[in-house]
Amino acid sequence: MKKLTVCLWLLLLLSVKSFSQDEILLTIDNQPVMRSEFERIYRKNNNIQGLENKTPAEYLELFTNFKLKVYEARKLGYDTLSAFRNELAGYRDQLAKPYLQDRPLIDSMLHEAYYRTVNEVNVSHIMIKLPAKASPADTLNAYARTMEIRSRILAGESFESLAKTISDDPSGKVNGGYLGWFSAFAMVLPFENAAYRLQVGEVSLPVRTRYGYHLIRLNDKRSSLGELKLAHIMIRAGRNDGQEAVEKARVKIDSCYRMLQSGSPFANVAKQYSEDPGTSQSGGQMRWIRSGELPPDIEQLVFALKDSGDYTPPVQSDYGWHIFRLEGRREIVPYDQMKSQLEERILADERGKIADASFISGIKKESGFISFPQNISVLASMMDSAVYSGNWKPEFAGDLIEPVFTIDKKEYTQKDLADFIVQTRQYRKSESLESIVNRKGEELIRKELITFARGRLENKYPEFKYLMEEYHDGILLFNIMDDLVWNKAVKDTIGLNDYYVQHAGDYLWHERADVSVYTLKDDSYLKTTRKLAGKRSSMKWTAAETERMICGNDSLKCVTIADYRYEKGDPVPDSSITWKKGFHKIARNDNSVRLIVVNDILPPAQKLFHEARGQVTADYQNYLDARWIESLRAKYPVIVNDAVLQKIHQ
Repeated sequence: MKKLTVCLWLLLLLSVKSFSQDEILLTIDNQPVMRSEFERIYRKNNNIQGLENKTPAEYLELFTNFKLKVYEARKLGYDTLSAFRNELAGYRDQLAKPYLQDRPLIDSMLHEAYYRTVNEVNVSHIMIKLPAKASPADTLNAYARTMEIRSRILAGESFESLAKTISDDPSGKVNGGYLGWFSAFAMVLPFENAAYRLQVGEVSLPVRTRYGYHLIRLNDKRSSLGELKLAHIMIRAGRNDGQEAVEKARVKIDSCYRMLQSGSPFANVAKQYSEDPGTSQSGGQMRWIRSGELPPDIEQLVFALKDSGDYTPPVQSDYGWHIFRLEGRREIVPYDQMKSQLEERILADERGKIADASFISGIKKESGFISFPQNISVLASMMDSAVYSGNWKPEFAGDLIEPVFTIDKKEYTQKDLADFIVQTRQYRKSESLESIVNRKGEELIRKELITFARGRLENKYPEFKYLMEEYHDGILLFNIMDDLVWNKAVKDTIGLNDYYVQHAGDYLWHERADVSVYTLKDDSYLKTTRKLAGKRSSMKWTAAETERMICGNDSLKCVTIADYRYEKGDPVPDSSITWKKGFHKIARNDNSVRLIVVNDILPPAQKLFHEARGQVTADYQNYLDARWIESLRAKYPVIVNDAVLQKIHQ
């Protein structure tokens, strides 16, 4: 048998050596465990702060016990249970998310967004309105018109004058296109990108957004002024509500302003008079804001406030009249502190869509994706209006066997796409059948590409593979330990009690002080309390009985009694307590009087089972674990390659 084991070791060693430079560190039941796995886990766990560093040989004992338990779990079929598979799949879904992104692009976007957060731009613009889904002819006309305006600006005409007479942005006619200062995320992404790429004084080429075409002039750049915490009082009156309503609101806001000047608390005035339902009940408190989040004229006022508590005079906006008060000011936090918040915002706006499209494009290349748009169009011609009500049946459309796309040589047919389309039960009748097919086709393509990418993560990313192996083995270890050690120790009351009896000498009380703390509102009942406290030990009165004796039938207790037993070294109610029977002390504070009494000093004693149960359970679990490890080592031979172990350095 020994010779057979040695032969198997050599065969395994030779076979693994022929495929890689890795080495077998040990075998468990003739199954190899590689040096690389041990080193990876050893380096990871041995560097955890606060844990004692172990030599490779010392850690190998722990590692071997771990591998034995996981091996036993597999032998017993723990990894085949549906609960295990579902739990592991859930963890895999979470762990996979960072790998199903164009991470380099997102990281680049993060740094760009942070730069734009700490550096602000000041711009003016002229907008030529154009619907998001405009026809090619209308788009060309709008572009040409925008270019003509730009030529006039470059020829010397006033940007402001042209904004007032030509711009389709209503505010442009009032302020000459001036938008003021802003930073990242304040504008739609194409507008933001163009603004940050300009030089001061430069006018952009036409910039397309969902609102139309824009000409953007960069007026200035500066470092961020930070963030402001504001509160406001608002009286509603839109500029289109009529002069009478606006004047009535102005009178009311002026009245609020006079109250503040007379000393009325800002929060009280806001709660009573502000007409902003989102902030009035909190005393007008608003969230933290940056440049570009308020109209330019209001922003200029609030950023000019110097000290917390300062407030503006009444100021008008498109929504009404306001008084703003400065609650606080803070600098933009460092990149590392803002990174997670920035990533959330990036993934939620147009940047997220760009990153997703880039990731999908990369997966298409990796998978050898091929699309057959002509077959998708044919599918649209085979559908009818029953699609809109969810009653269309793909099987009635005839043979749907032509491919619509392939991923990694796997073919997806018209039938696959048709089945995917009918999973959505209803569609808007304003959407054409061709549009439905194309849109749902893109959805199916994305879904299947993600599935393809998800399935290759272990092969593509070694670190993901190792992480999944750790979760796989960790869940197995937890489940089998719970069954055979932790939960078993809790449920095995007979074994637990026997262990307590056999190790009773391990569960002892050291010398203890029996202490009572009497808490009173004042000195009114202090004399009675001291008198009865001296008799409690001999009379064996409970705390509740003693409270009734002191307070009588009062509905509100005049005293509260708490009894404790402390071992020497335990935290006590008062550090000046003397470790002596009969000691008492009176401690006073603004709200109560406490009488602290040492009733007795108890000699060392055996802990009763219920007093030691927690400690006994933990020790019994360790006992069961040790016995289990012994049985596993006897059941599954472990052979260590000492020569390989010597190569591993601490």
